[in-house]
Amino acid sequence: MSPVTDDAIARLTLRHLEEVVAIDSQSDEESPTIPTTEGQRQLADHVAAFHLALGAEVERDGSANVIAKYPARGAGVGKAPIAFMVHLDTARGTAAIPSLIIDEAWDGAPIRFPANQWIRVDVETYPAMADFAGHDLVHGPGDRPFGLDDKLGLAHCMTLARLLADDASVDRPPLWFVGRPDEEIGRHEAVAALADLFADRGVRWGFTVDGIVPYEINVENFNAAMASVDFPAEPPRPLPGGSETWVAMIGGVNTHGATAAAEGHRPATRLAAEWLAALDPDDATFSGYASDPLRDCDARVIVRIAAGTEEWVRGALARVMEPHLQRGASWSLEPLEGPEVAPDGAAEAMLRWVGDFLRSNPGFTIAAEDSAGRDGYSQPYRARPLEGGGLRLDVRIRDFDADALERRIDHVRRLAGDRPCAVVHQYVNMGPRLAEHPGLAEAAARAAKVADVPAVTYPIRGGTGVDPFLDRDIPVANLGTGYFAPESEKELTSLQLMAGHARWLLALVRDLAEHGPAARG
Repeated sequence: MSPVTDDAIARLTLRHLEEVVAIDSQSDEESPTIPTTEGQRQLADHVAAFHLALGAEVERDGSANVIAKYPARGAGVGKAPIAFMVHLDTARGTAAIPSLIIDEAWDGAPIRFPANQWIRVDVETYPAMADFAGHDLVHGPGDRPFGLDDKLGLAHCMTLARLLADDASVDRPPLWFVGRPDEEIGRHEAVAALADLFADRGVRWGFTVDGIVPYEINVENFNAAMASVDFPAEPPRPLPGGSETWVAMIGGVNTHGATAAAEGHRPATRLAAEWLAALDPDDATFSGYASDPLRDCDARVIVRIAAGTEEWVRGALARVMEPHLQRGASWSLEPLEGPEVAPDGAAEAMLRWVGDFLRSNPGFTIAAEDSAGRDGYSQPYRARPLEGGGLRLDVRIRDFDADALERRIDHVRRLAGDRPCAVVHQYVNMGPRLAEHPGLAEAAARAAKVADVPAVTYPIRGGTGVDPFLDRDIPVANLGTGYFAPESEKELTSLQLMAGHARWLLALVRDLAEHGPAARG
């Protein structure tokens, strides 16, 4: 068979990506069902139909897990099944879009996003974008993320399956392509039965295709927990003299915690706390706060402003927001129209606590936007009204070291004082268990050399949802998919990276046919 050109591979992946980003499959942490949204079932239907058309044996379960199984060929006969996994859900606030935009031979100048003229994405603003210079960029309209996490990984796997179906000369072990639900919200119970199935059917290795950095290999991830601190309802602080009620809409800089430092992340919790700290107590009092239900980094803030200080208060907010506008932040401040919801001093108490928390000096980094590499973070990222009044502030807590995670939790509890504070552990670092299985990373690195792509081994600053598989002694490493600005309206990839990742995965399948684990007798 004649070699398939990089351009043909890239266009194939682009077609697959456009098919899947047109389906709204965001998950919903408030839903008790699995999957938590019907859109994930619709995407599972699409994935199942795709693999059935290629001749795969397809299995489904009630949780919307879809498994497409392909038999071994050549040197892969007698090897154990290898699973390539992606997640079907996207983060809350993702928009389904019918088509993507291509900017050919990008020269590093500001990218034009037709639905968002205010954001500036260029090499000057984001030095990491230098790696995309000369590439044919692929992006959305710029108003909301469209789901490269993890639909780009899904598109890569679809292209890999297509290439393997078209070229019978490629040796392969038994391959399982798996789409799973509700990874974004950490619903491990969605894949508990799937992990049991893997163990029963002899799957010995797996790869999630869910990374960010091009050609990255991940064998470590964060330990994760979430703390929730309650601020009971209380009367708002009174102002001397007359005042009026205003409403501020604060749009933060929306990024994934993994890339918060590089992309200048700012949640509204921090921005509003900085605004409050910049004001004289007699100028304004904060009497309401609610994070946006689709974008945690945005919020609606109710403020009572003393008569005659409106321009000073507005100017203080403008000064807080101005440095972040070109990265996607936004703001407005207008008199409240209509009746005011019962004012609640919990908003000001919460924002003062956030300011104190971010300024504390516990001996480790606090804000996600100040954290990079192997550093962890403790991020106050959203606040939601409690039934009956008051607010609940949620804090993401991340660290690669398990003991350090506990110190971070203790720090939140200590600063919470006598306020109610609940902590939920979410996932653990896969590193200690994958250390016993170096073959996964070694295979991916060998394949990168064959495909002539620059593989790098990084710890992933997030989770990959593989705890249930590790608990059953099935090691699962993570592979990059190659894109910029995850879970942001700025997210993008390139045709060149699409082709390179397909060649890398194809070389990995060949390597696994030769060096993968043998089937258990």
